[in-house]
Amino acid sequence: MPPPNDLSARRREILDAAVTVLAQHGWRGLTHRAIDREAGLPEGSSSAYYRSRQALRAALATHVLSAITADVEKLAAGLADHGEPEPAIAATVDTLQRWLDSPDRLKARLEITLAATRDETLATQVSDLRAGLTDVVAGILARSGQPHAGAVPAIIVAAVDGLLITALLRPGAQRKQFVADGLDLLVRSLTNDADGDPAAPGA
Repeated sequence: MPPPNDLSARRREILDAAVTVLAQHGWRGLTHRAIDREAGLPEGSSSAYYRSRQALRAALATHVLSAITADVEKLAAGLADHGEPEPAIAATVDTLQRWLDSPDRLKARLEITLAATRDETLATQVSDLRAGLTDVVAGILARSGQPHAGAVPAIIVAAVDGLLITALLRPGAQRKQFVADGLDLLVRSLTNDADGDPAAPGA
């Protein structure tokens, strides 16, 4: 399978259509025929590139996770310019908002994450992505003067998935503020930096 950045235009077209099908219909609905229909291609087009369902599944996971990994790497590089936690949190929220602005890709990533609990190959790909996110969170905590080497960064990353899922259920105009409030609350509460009893995000 070609590296993500070396995909031909047709392969990319097929995988982008597969993202939409997976997001809207789940793994059961992810068939070569459904992808061809979504892409507006003649029947049999996607199977010419990805002969088996397993090959299609692996290529799709790489396509989705590599794009998100690139976002995380870009975020991590940008955070090197921030000495305080607040700008770092704001930059992280902006990245999460961009994911929410592409709900099909986000839903596909969540579907892949769930499937990874039953697929060792997917589990490795998802674990690599989460490790990158965990490093970003650890950097934010270090900037706040509370570098946690334990489970706290990983817990925050896990909780962010819950924030994103809940945000998807809210009207679009409410999503960014909900995620911003939620991420701030998570960081402060898990680092024992919360004042009083903060209101629930988006309340």
